[in-house]
Amino acid sequence: MPHLIRRILQTALVAATVVTFGALYMSTPAAAQSGKALFNQKGCAACHGPGGAKPLQPAYPKLAGQNADYIVVQLKAFKTQQRKSGQSALMWGMAAQLNDKEMTAIAKYLASEKGI
Repeated sequence: MPHLIRRILQTALVAATVVTFGALYMSTPAAAQSGKALFNQKGCAACHGPGGAKPLQPAYPKLAGQNADYIVVQLKAFKTQQRKSGQSALMWGMAAQLNDKEMTAIAKYLASEKGI
């Protein structure tokens, strides 16, 4: 029995370590780098411009320097089609391709960018 308890505690410790380091990773500049790659791979730059700083159309928002939490909330609203104003329908399909981790990475990248 003590061996089983020790094994359970070891497994819990490993799981806690993985979760902790995963959270730390997502708060580092490396997360912004993966966010930059995702921003470009997912086609975001096509409308919002390089780094989210120069939108293609005046109606499209400038995202560079925007608050990361705000961006995540908006992406989730687009994904669930709760946001229905302006050009929202264009974003529904784009946001539907993103999972929560990708949204967070992209948001952190955009928050770290400066407007041109």
